[in-house]
Order: sequence, then structure tokens, then C-alpha cells
Amino acid sequence: MDDKKRFNHQLATMAWGTLLIWWGVVIVVDPFTIAIGAIGTGLILLGVNAIRSLKGIPIKNSNNAVGIMAIAWGVLDQARHMLGLSPWLSLALLLFVVGFAYLLTPLLSRRELHTGDRTGDV
Repeated sequence: MDDKKRFNHQLATMAWGTLLIWWGVVIVVDPFTIAIGAIGTGLILLGVNAIRSLKGIPIKNSNNAVGIMAIAWGVLDQARHMLGLSPWLSLALLLFVVGFAYLLTPLLSRRELHTGDRTGDV
């Protein structure tokens, strides 16, 4: 295994360890809400990709997508919690944002669509 692959594997292992510790802290420490847990999770995932980028390792787009969604959900849930609104409102708003992002992505993309064997995933 070359150095970049080994480092990437070690980074992924450390990221999982960090995520598990973070989730444990969020569960145990009373003032922390699920919103704070989601924001921390997003920051860890984005941080892993930042380290990958700095080390010249290809980033994982799924980490970026899940990281951004986790941060968005956390921010929305924290705002919902502070305003005393329905517990499901932050999830509903997140689904709206993600849905609109999916709708607008093809319209804003300038790349040509490939017409190969793959079909669109739903």
C-alpha cells in the first residue's frame, strides 16, 4: 500500500473514532443537543476532506454532501429549539432545502449529461 493510501486509511479510521467519541459526548453531556451533535458531525466530515485536499488525496463528495447537510440540519434544529417551534420543523426545512438543491442542480449545471448505460438514481 502506498503512502497516500495508507494515510487515507488512517485518516478514515481516526475520523470514525472522532465521530464515535463526539456522538458519545453529545449523548452524555446534558446541555448538548442533537443540533450541536449534527453540526459537530458535519464539521468532522468536512475537516477530513480538507485534510485530504491538503495532502493531495482525492476528496469524497459524499463526505461534503453529508457534512453540509448535517451542519444545515444542526443549524435549523438549533434555531427551531431556540424559537420553541415543532420538533419536526427542522427536518422538514432540511428536506425542502435538499429537494430544491436537487431540482436546481441540473438547471445550474453547465456540464453535458452523459447518455451511457446508467440511469438516474431516485
